[in-house]
Amino acid sequence: MSRRAFIARLGAVAGAAALASPAAASPASAPRAPTLLAQPEIPWTPIGFSQTGLPLVVYHLGSGPTHVLVLGGQHGGPEANTIELANRLMTHFVRTPGDLPSELTLDVLADANPDGTAAGIRQYLSGVDPNRNWGGADWQSDAYDSNGRFRPGLGGEEPFSEQETRALADWMLQTRPALTVNYHSAGGFMFGSRDGAAGELTAAYSNASGYPVPTPGGGSPLSYRATGSLNVWARSVGLGTLFIELSTPNVAEFDRNLSGLRAVLPRLATS
Repeated sequence: MSRRAFIARLGAVAGAAALASPAAASPASAPRAPTLLAQPEIPWTPIGFSQTGLPLVVYHLGSGPTHVLVLGGQHGGPEANTIELANRLMTHFVRTPGDLPSELTLDVLADANPDGTAAGIRQYLSGVDPNRNWGGADWQSDAYDSNGRFRPGLGGEEPFSEQETRALADWMLQTRPALTVNYHSAGGFMFGSRDGAAGELTAAYSNASGYPVPTPGGGSPLSYRATGSLNVWARSVGLGTLFIELSTPNVAEFDRNLSGLRAVLPRLATS
């Protein structure tokens, strides 16, 4: 979607909301453009809309050929600290561009589930879990939620049934980020590949940030099986990922995650 078409659709959605009722015309209820759209020096790509018409925007810092995606807010309001973290990381790299190697472009989608953020819920508006709706060998329609409850239809009617999932997947397949750093909360651990260069990235982030990586054979820190996740799908199409669980549901843990990124970005620049 072009920027012109994106902005036109954003205006049309807001206009439709205004015509629907006097209450819908209020600034608080109408769809709003991302805050940083007022700063034209930060390039951005519109990748789609949520189910209520809220925009999904990826911002781009740097101009190198190798892309790194920072992702927050998949689970909406209950994980709002991940949105704060992604925005603070973006602000840091805007203000301190020397921390970003010239070979890299840092892409930031701070809020992957704006409807869930607005409503204070983990799911999309449809009730489908944003991190159970991805394709891959382990996708299931009925799935466990983040609280370990088994819920029919949580993974959607089929993989990529939800427009937000499709928008992000399409962008990832087109851009092919060398690494996606996917922030969640709150478990206080991280997952990542263990072998080869990808394993070195996992170890570097873990050592710098202090998030432990579960040891093979030591059991999962999750008490349930998480199916249909972004990370499993991404690896199935050859894209590297790190899954970071912040330690609490309300603190962004900026310093330790900045340390983690500082540890992996130079490695990606030379790979």
